[in-house]
Amino acid sequence: MRDNLYKTVDKFRQCNIYGIIGGGYERGWFTNCKCRYRLFEGARNTKKSRDIGGYEPIFKILSNPLRNIVFCRQNDVDNRQSTYANICFCIEDLGLKMLFDTKVNPLEITYKPTGQKIVFRGLNNPTSITSITFEHGYLTDVYIEEAFQVQFFEDFRKLDGSLRGKLPQGLS
Repeated sequence: MRDNLYKTVDKFRQCNIYGIIGGGYERGWFTNCKCRYRLFEGARNTKKSRDIGGYEPIFKILSNPLRNIVFCRQNDVDNRQSTYANICFCIEDLGLKMLFDTKVNPLEITYKPTGQKIVFRGLNNPTSITSITFEHGYLTDVYIEEAFQVQFFEDFRKLDGSLRGKLPQGLS
């Protein structure tokens, strides 16, 4: 964990989100952008995977006890060394490892205080996506890493359909 992530104010530890993510993604960060779809593009080392695909889902889980998140790649086996490893790094970097349980079979990360989950699926197995349910809360967010690999619009529609329906007030 980096020492410069937190400051103490009135006996409470506060985290400076923009100090963590730096410049470039403030407008697209989930608290500042209420769009249904967001697309980030850029070359390697532009921080989109680390900031948007790593820190942001952690802050989403921490910000609302009803959120659950799915990460998708074209092939489910590609998640282990990319999206899953990235989020595990970010949890460690934020000093929050004691609050999260990580499993590799199946790939999932559970926020211990509430039971919320971040799960990882592949578009190559469509049935693993359409039947996702959570014990606590709702499926509120889907991240597609390497969206250019999504070969069929129908695969995207299945994901989008999983997010349809009424969400509790305050979740968008």
